[in-house]
Amino acid sequence: MSISTIQMENLQIDPSQKTPMVDFSMNGRLVLAGSSYSENSREFYNPIINWIGELQTEKVDFDLILDYINTSCAKKLFELLKTLDANTSVSAININWYYQDWDEDNLETGQILNDLLKRAQFKFVAYEKKNNVN
Repeated sequence: MSISTIQMENLQIDPSQKTPMVDFSMNGRLVLAGSSYSENSREFYNPIINWIGELQTEKVDFDLILDYINTSCAKKLFELLKTLDANTSVSAININWYYQDWDEDNLETGQILNDLLKRAQFKFVAYEKKNNVN
């Protein structure tokens, strides 16, 4: 009996007005940045969740920089993080949760996720959003 292996590749998705940029590297460097309020959060997040479940690397450094996330996308983000937390191929999980310095709700969302995960180590990073003025 032969077992076929799926060749994983880096996962990159360009941002849209309603979905964040995804830059996931096989070496464990993951970035999810932007706003997340897609009407169909399942369609957007399920392939990402599947990718996370198959990831095989020693360490993950995950930058989460979400300006806004609606309820359905937040549920899928939690599913993504639970899948990562349960992935036994990954020994260390470091999550950098970025939030705008005035956005207590975003900080609280990250703190709740931190409490719900078993292995992931969160670092909370406040930043001031700069306006691009030409």
